[in-house]
Amino acid sequence: MRHLSVPSAQTQTWLDKCRTQHWLSSQAGVSRLEGGLNAIPLTDLAPLEGDAVWANNPHIDLPIQVKWPTHWLQHMDQALVEKYDEDWPRSYEIQGDVLIVKLEESIFEYGESIANAMLAQLPNIRLICADLGVKGEFRIRDLQPLASRNKDLETRTRIKENGYLLWVDASKVYFSARLSNERIETRDTAKKLRAMLARPLVVCDPYAGVGPSMGALLNEPELIGGFLVGDLNPDAFELLCLNIEHLRHRRKGLEGNSLTALDPTELHCRDALDWAQDKSMHNRADLLLVNLPHHSIQHIEALLPLLKRNQTCVIRGWAIVEHSELEMKEQEIRATVSKSKGSVEQFSFREVKGFSSHQSFMCFELWIRLRD
Repeated sequence: MRHLSVPSAQTQTWLDKCRTQHWLSSQAGVSRLEGGLNAIPLTDLAPLEGDAVWANNPHIDLPIQVKWPTHWLQHMDQALVEKYDEDWPRSYEIQGDVLIVKLEESIFEYGESIANAMLAQLPNIRLICADLGVKGEFRIRDLQPLASRNKDLETRTRIKENGYLLWVDASKVYFSARLSNERIETRDTAKKLRAMLARPLVVCDPYAGVGPSMGALLNEPELIGGFLVGDLNPDAFELLCLNIEHLRHRRKGLEGNSLTALDPTELHCRDALDWAQDKSMHNRADLLLVNLPHHSIQHIEALLPLLKRNQTCVIRGWAIVEHSELEMKEQEIRATVSKSKGSVEQFSFREVKGFSSHQSFMCFELWIRLRD
């Protein structure tokens, strides 16, 4: 195939010119040559070598190097792609080697073809699933497998986040990779509290899911001295136990120091509102995480007995809040702490992301002291 040989620094200029004149072939890509040169594929419409338009740049013959598709839609029938141009999914979510995609009703019948095209484009993906919405008591996504690379339809997979591994399963457990930065913020807050208390922390996370926040905390040497974690969802609890076991075994001590044993190490599969009914769980935690966005603020009062008394403790929680109610919700949280014989030393309300036109997903952080 005929190519135009040009200095690499001039490649973009010649590409633009050839494209404008319809001389650029779509059958091959630009090839790199020796001596700092690139070869641009030409169509039969391009003038012959020696024409003044080429500014003395020579033509050479090279075998066609087929372009690898840059998008999964290029693996599908192009007439079909054009027919449903506005309906194809523009984004998708990846958890480990599982890809989750929402399909418009108009193209759902092509789900298997879409999945096979995605598998062809994305070599690290094993399974493609359609997201049919949420279902059940725990509002877990209803996933329909569309295609698998090796006929394995198992939705359980392993992800890597912030340097640690976690088992997840989108068909059974809620997990959001988009909250990864929140886990880092939690770690940073915990480090500040540890410095203040001059000892490792006991963390309480009653809504732990599969344990991503514990991953960020246990991954930091000597940050955590013990934990009380759990989840009401039995499927989440199963994965939480697997993840905590892995995270515990990969802990590292501070340089030159032996690893401090964790105590307590409690895992509970029960409603967080019942935890404080067990007197043995009172006055045990330095850091409390409250991640039940539709109910977090209402649950604070029931969880306060889990925190240690007569010292500074921290509550980090996440809630969906009406824009018009931010000030009211802050006052509600402060009143809850005061009612439990506590004082708020620091308070912050920060928007993580928009949830709707009138609501935001917020992170609240309280540094408090509870008195006997």
